[in-house]
Amino acid sequence: MTTTSRPDPAADWWTTKDVAAYLGIEPGAVSSYRKRGQMPAPDQTIGSRTHLWKPARITSWQASRTRAGVGGRPRGEGRPVSAADFPPIKTPAPDDDSRWIVHGRRPLYESEWINLYKTDVELPDGQRFEHHTVWMPTAAMTAVLNDDLTHVLLMWRHRFVPDLWNWELPGGLVDAGEEPAVTAAREVEEETGYRPRNVEHLVTFEPMIGMANTPHHVFIARGAERIGEPTETTEMQRMEWVPLPQVPSIIAEGQVSNSGTLVALLHVLAISGPSAPYRSGAAG
Repeated sequence: MTTTSRPDPAADWWTTKDVAAYLGIEPGAVSSYRKRGQMPAPDQTIGSRTHLWKPARITSWQASRTRAGVGGRPRGEGRPVSAADFPPIKTPAPDDDSRWIVHGRRPLYESEWINLYKTDVELPDGQRFEHHTVWMPTAAMTAVLNDDLTHVLLMWRHRFVPDLWNWELPGGLVDAGEEPAVTAAREVEEETGYRPRNVEHLVTFEPMIGMANTPHHVFIARGAERIGEPTETTEMQRMEWVPLPQVPSIIAEGQVSNSGTLVALLHVLAISGPSAPYRSGAAG
Protein backbone atom coordinates (compact mmCIF):
# COMPACT_ATOMS: atom_id res chain seq x y z
CA MET A 1 0.00 0.00 0.00
CA THR A 2 1.26 3.49 -0.81
CA THR A 3 2.35 5.49 2.23
CA THR A 4 0.15 8.56 2.64
CA SER A 5 1.55 10.46 5.69
CA ARG A 6 3.92 13.25 4.72
CA PRO A 7 7.47 13.00 6.12
CA ASP A 8 8.96 15.74 8.27
CA PRO A 9 10.95 18.14 6.03
CA ALA A 10 12.99 19.22 9.07
CA ALA A 11 14.21 15.69 9.78
CA ASP A 12 17.90 14.93 9.45
CA TRP A 13 17.29 11.98 7.13
CA TRP A 14 14.56 10.45 5.01
CA THR A 15 14.33 6.71 4.61
CA THR A 16 13.05 4.93 1.51
CA LYS A 17 9.57 4.94 3.05
CA ASP A 18 9.79 8.67 3.73
CA VAL A 19 10.80 9.37 0.14
CA ALA A 20 7.96 7.18 -1.09
CA ALA A 21 5.49 9.08 1.10
CA TYR A 22 6.75 12.42 -0.20
CA LEU A 23 6.48 11.32 -3.84
CA GLY A 24 3.16 9.55 -3.29
CA ILE A 25 4.40 6.19 -4.52
CA GLU A 26 5.28 2.81 -3.04
CA PRO A 27 8.66 2.10 -1.40
CA GLY A 28 9.35 -0.56 -4.00
CA ALA A 29 9.10 2.08 -6.74
CA VAL A 30 11.66 4.24 -4.95
CA SER A 31 14.00 1.25 -4.78
CA SER A 32 13.55 0.71 -8.52
CA TYR A 33 14.29 4.37 -9.27
CA ARG A 34 17.41 4.21 -7.10
CA LYS A 35 18.72 1.05 -8.76
CA ARG A 36 18.13 2.48 -12.25
CA GLY A 37 19.75 5.82 -11.42
CA GLN A 38 16.48 7.71 -11.96
CA MET A 39 16.76 9.68 -8.71
CA PRO A 40 19.53 11.15 -6.53
CA ALA A 41 21.85 8.59 -5.01
CA PRO A 42 21.49 8.09 -1.23
CA ASP A 43 23.49 10.49 0.91
CA GLN A 44 24.22 7.65 3.28
CA THR A 45 23.85 3.87 3.21
CA ILE A 46 23.90 1.83 6.39
CA GLY A 47 24.86 -1.75 5.78
CA SER A 48 23.61 -2.84 2.38
CA ARG A 49 19.88 -2.19 2.66
CA THR A 50 19.23 1.03 4.60
CA HIS A 51 19.43 4.04 2.32
CA LEU A 52 19.09 7.60 3.61
CA TRP A 53 18.65 10.96 1.89
CA LYS A 54 18.80 14.55 3.06
CA PRO A 55 15.23 15.87 2.75
CA ALA A 56 16.46 18.93 0.86
CA ARG A 57 18.07 16.73 -1.79
CA ILE A 58 14.77 14.99 -2.52
CA THR A 59 12.62 18.11 -2.40
CA SER A 60 14.96 20.09 -4.69
CA TRP A 61 15.19 17.17 -7.12
CA GLN A 62 11.42 16.82 -7.22
CA ALA A 63 10.97 20.56 -7.77
CA SER A 64 13.49 20.57 -10.63
CA ARG A 65 11.92 17.72 -12.57
CA THR A 66 10.59 18.81 -15.95
CA ARG A 67 7.32 16.98 -15.32
CA ALA A 68 6.97 16.64 -11.58
CA GLY A 69 5.24 13.43 -10.62
CA VAL A 70 5.75 9.71 -10.39
CA GLY A 71 7.84 7.92 -12.98
CA GLY A 72 7.68 10.84 -15.41
CA ARG A 73 3.92 11.39 -15.11
CA PRO A 74 3.18 15.09 -15.62
CA ARG A 75 1.26 17.10 -13.09
CA GLY A 76 -2.31 17.09 -14.37
CA GLU A 77 -3.25 20.71 -13.67
CA GLY A 78 -6.83 19.89 -14.63
CA ARG A 79 -6.18 19.19 -18.31
CA PRO A 80 -5.84 16.02 -20.39
CA VAL A 81 -2.35 14.74 -21.05
CA SER A 82 -1.32 14.58 -24.71
CA ALA A 83 1.76 13.55 -26.68
CA ALA A 84 2.71 17.23 -26.92
CA ASP A 85 3.45 17.19 -23.18
CA PHE A 86 6.42 14.90 -23.73
CA PRO A 87 9.64 15.20 -25.73
CA PRO A 88 9.95 12.91 -28.76
CA ILE A 89 11.27 9.42 -28.06
CA LYS A 90 14.80 9.12 -29.38
CA THR A 91 15.31 5.68 -30.89
CA PRO A 92 18.98 4.69 -30.47
CA ALA A 93 21.01 3.57 -33.45
CA PRO A 94 21.79 -0.17 -33.48
CA ASP A 95 24.97 -0.93 -31.58
CA ASP A 96 27.08 -3.81 -32.89
CA ASP A 97 28.64 -4.20 -29.46
CA SER A 98 25.31 -5.45 -28.09
CA ARG A 99 24.24 -7.48 -31.13
CA TRP A 100 23.82 -11.26 -30.87
CA ILE A 101 25.87 -12.80 -33.70
CA VAL A 102 24.56 -15.85 -35.58
CA HIS A 103 27.36 -18.08 -36.89
CA GLY A 104 25.11 -20.69 -38.48
CA ARG A 105 22.24 -23.07 -37.91
CA ARG A 106 21.37 -26.70 -38.48
CA PRO A 107 17.85 -27.98 -39.19
CA LEU A 108 16.20 -30.43 -36.82
CA TYR A 109 12.83 -30.53 -38.58
CA GLU A 110 11.44 -28.74 -41.65
CA SER A 111 7.97 -28.57 -43.19
CA GLU A 112 5.76 -26.00 -44.90
CA TRP A 113 4.19 -25.21 -41.51
CA ILE A 114 7.18 -25.05 -39.17
CA ASN A 115 10.97 -25.31 -39.24
CA LEU A 116 12.99 -26.09 -36.11
CA TYR A 117 16.70 -25.28 -35.93
CA LYS A 118 19.65 -25.35 -33.57
CA THR A 119 21.25 -21.92 -34.11
CA ASP A 120 24.90 -21.21 -33.24
CA VAL A 121 24.77 -17.82 -31.54
CA GLU A 122 27.37 -15.64 -29.82
CA LEU A 123 26.39 -13.19 -27.07
CA PRO A 124 27.97 -9.74 -26.60
CA ASP A 125 29.99 -11.04 -23.63
CA GLY A 126 31.55 -13.79 -25.76
CA GLN A 127 29.38 -16.68 -24.63
CA ARG A 128 28.57 -19.00 -27.53
CA PHE A 129 26.01 -21.80 -27.59
CA GLU A 130 23.28 -23.45 -29.67
CA HIS A 131 19.81 -22.00 -29.25
CA HIS A 132 16.55 -23.55 -30.49
CA THR A 133 14.93 -21.29 -33.10
CA VAL A 134 11.73 -21.64 -35.09
CA TRP A 135 10.41 -20.38 -38.43
CA MET A 136 6.69 -20.28 -39.11
CA PRO A 137 4.76 -18.68 -42.00
CA THR A 138 3.70 -15.05 -42.01
CA ALA A 139 0.14 -14.33 -40.88
CA ALA A 140 -2.37 -11.51 -41.35
CA MET A 141 -5.49 -10.57 -39.41
CA THR A 142 -8.05 -7.78 -39.58
CA ALA A 143 -10.11 -5.78 -37.11
CA VAL A 144 -13.31 -5.31 -39.14
CA LEU A 145 -15.43 -2.37 -37.99
CA ASN A 146 -19.02 -1.90 -39.11
CA ASP A 147 -20.00 1.02 -41.36
CA ASP A 148 -20.83 3.19 -38.35
CA LEU A 149 -17.45 2.38 -36.75
CA THR A 150 -19.19 1.36 -33.53
CA HIS A 151 -18.72 -2.44 -33.50
CA VAL A 152 -15.95 -4.91 -34.30
CA LEU A 153 -16.54 -8.36 -35.83
CA LEU A 154 -15.32 -11.17 -33.57
CA MET A 155 -15.48 -14.95 -33.85
CA TRP A 156 -15.97 -17.29 -30.88
CA ARG A 157 -13.79 -20.29 -31.58
CA HIS A 158 -11.97 -23.22 -30.02
CA ARG A 159 -8.18 -23.63 -30.18
CA PHE A 160 -7.23 -27.26 -29.65
CA VAL A 161 -3.53 -26.79 -28.82
CA PRO A 162 -4.14 -24.90 -25.54
CA ASP A 163 -7.71 -26.32 -25.44
CA LEU A 164 -9.46 -23.01 -24.90
CA TRP A 165 -12.30 -20.91 -26.29
CA ASN A 166 -11.79 -17.24 -27.08
CA TRP A 167 -12.89 -14.33 -29.24
CA GLU A 168 -10.70 -13.83 -32.31
CA LEU A 169 -10.46 -11.69 -35.42
CA PRO A 170 -10.56 -13.25 -38.89
CA GLY A 171 -7.09 -14.01 -40.20
CA GLY A 172 -4.77 -16.63 -41.56
CA LEU A 173 -1.46 -17.47 -43.21
CA VAL A 174 -0.10 -15.47 -46.13
CA ASP A 175 0.15 -17.60 -49.24
CA ALA A 176 3.40 -17.67 -51.23
CA GLY A 177 3.63 -14.56 -53.40
CA GLU A 178 0.57 -12.99 -51.77
CA GLU A 179 0.58 -9.51 -50.26
CA PRO A 180 -0.47 -9.49 -46.58
CA ALA A 181 -3.25 -6.97 -47.32
CA VAL A 182 -4.70 -9.37 -49.88
CA THR A 183 -4.52 -12.19 -47.34
CA ALA A 184 -6.26 -10.05 -44.75
CA ALA A 185 -9.20 -9.23 -47.05
CA ARG A 186 -9.43 -12.81 -48.35
CA GLU A 187 -9.54 -14.32 -44.87
CA VAL A 188 -12.32 -11.94 -43.81
CA GLU A 189 -14.47 -13.08 -46.74
CA GLU A 190 -13.70 -16.78 -46.30
CA GLU A 191 -14.22 -16.88 -42.54
CA THR A 192 -17.12 -14.43 -42.08
CA GLY A 193 -18.87 -13.83 -45.42
CA TYR A 194 -18.16 -10.10 -45.18
CA ARG A 195 -16.13 -8.14 -47.74
CA PRO A 196 -14.08 -5.28 -46.26
CA ARG A 197 -14.67 -1.92 -47.92
CA ASN A 198 -10.95 -1.22 -47.40
CA VAL A 199 -8.00 -2.56 -45.44
CA GLU A 200 -5.35 -0.41 -43.82
CA HIS A 201 -2.12 -1.70 -42.30
CA LEU A 202 -1.75 -0.89 -38.61
CA VAL A 203 1.32 -2.71 -37.33
CA THR A 204 3.51 -5.76 -37.88
CA PHE A 205 4.72 -7.64 -34.82
CA GLU A 206 6.55 -10.82 -33.82
CA PRO A 207 4.54 -12.84 -31.27
CA MET A 208 7.48 -14.97 -30.04
CA ILE A 209 10.41 -12.71 -30.85
CA GLY A 210 12.95 -14.43 -28.60
CA MET A 211 12.73 -17.76 -30.36
CA ALA A 212 10.49 -17.69 -33.44
CA ASN A 213 10.47 -15.77 -36.73
CA THR A 214 6.80 -15.41 -37.73
CA PRO A 215 5.74 -11.86 -38.70
CA HIS A 216 2.10 -11.03 -38.00
CA HIS A 217 0.53 -8.20 -40.02
CA VAL A 218 -2.42 -6.42 -38.42
CA PHE A 219 -4.98 -4.51 -40.48
CA ILE A 220 -8.14 -2.51 -39.87
CA ALA A 221 -11.19 -2.47 -42.15
CA ARG A 222 -13.55 0.48 -41.74
CA GLY A 223 -16.82 -0.86 -43.03
CA ALA A 224 -17.80 -4.19 -44.62
CA GLU A 225 -20.47 -5.62 -46.93
CA ARG A 226 -22.18 -8.96 -46.37
CA ILE A 227 -21.72 -10.99 -49.57
CA GLY A 228 -22.78 -14.45 -48.40
CA GLU A 229 -22.12 -17.23 -45.95
CA PRO A 230 -18.60 -18.12 -44.77
CA THR A 231 -16.88 -20.65 -47.03
CA GLU A 232 -14.69 -21.91 -44.17
CA THR A 233 -17.25 -23.63 -41.97
CA THR A 234 -14.94 -25.10 -39.30
CA GLU A 235 -13.36 -21.86 -38.09
CA MET A 236 -15.85 -20.84 -35.38
CA GLN A 237 -18.93 -21.58 -33.32
CA ARG A 238 -20.44 -18.17 -34.05
CA MET A 239 -19.53 -14.58 -34.87
CA GLU A 240 -20.79 -11.36 -33.34
CA TRP A 241 -20.57 -7.62 -33.87
CA VAL A 242 -19.23 -6.54 -30.47
CA PRO A 243 -19.66 -2.88 -29.40
CA LEU A 244 -16.23 -1.24 -29.10
CA PRO A 245 -16.96 0.00 -25.54
CA GLN A 246 -17.41 -3.65 -24.49
CA VAL A 247 -14.07 -4.79 -25.87
CA PRO A 248 -12.02 -3.78 -22.79
CA SER A 249 -14.25 -5.89 -20.55
CA ILE A 250 -13.92 -9.08 -22.62
CA ILE A 251 -10.14 -8.56 -22.68
CA ALA A 252 -10.05 -8.00 -18.92
CA GLU A 253 -12.14 -11.13 -18.39
CA GLY A 254 -9.59 -13.24 -20.28
CA GLN A 255 -11.85 -13.94 -23.24
CA VAL A 256 -9.21 -12.88 -25.80
CA SER A 257 -6.08 -15.07 -25.84
CA ASN A 258 -4.94 -14.82 -29.46
CA SER A 259 -1.94 -12.47 -29.66
CA GLY A 260 -2.87 -10.97 -33.03
CA THR A 261 -6.39 -10.25 -31.84
CA LEU A 262 -5.09 -8.62 -28.66
CA VAL A 263 -2.64 -6.42 -30.55
CA ALA A 264 -5.28 -5.39 -33.09
CA LEU A 265 -8.01 -4.63 -30.56
CA LEU A 266 -5.71 -2.66 -28.29
CA HIS A 267 -4.44 -0.72 -31.31
CA VAL A 268 -8.02 0.13 -32.29
CA LEU A 269 -8.88 1.17 -28.75
CA ALA A 270 -5.78 3.29 -28.19
CA ILE A 271 -4.62 4.56 -31.58
CA SER A 272 -6.58 3.78 -34.73
CA GLY A 273 -10.22 3.52 -33.64
CA PRO A 274 -12.82 6.28 -33.91
CA SER A 275 -12.59 7.20 -30.21
CA ALA A 276 -8.93 6.33 -29.62
CA PRO A 277 -7.24 8.79 -27.21
CA TYR A 278 -3.95 8.77 -29.13
CA ARG A 279 -5.45 8.73 -32.61
CA SER A 280 -3.26 11.64 -33.76
CA GLY A 281 -0.19 9.46 -33.28
CA ALA A 282 -1.43 6.68 -35.54
CA ALA A 283 0.77 5.56 -38.39
CA GLY A 284 -0.60 3.99 -41.54
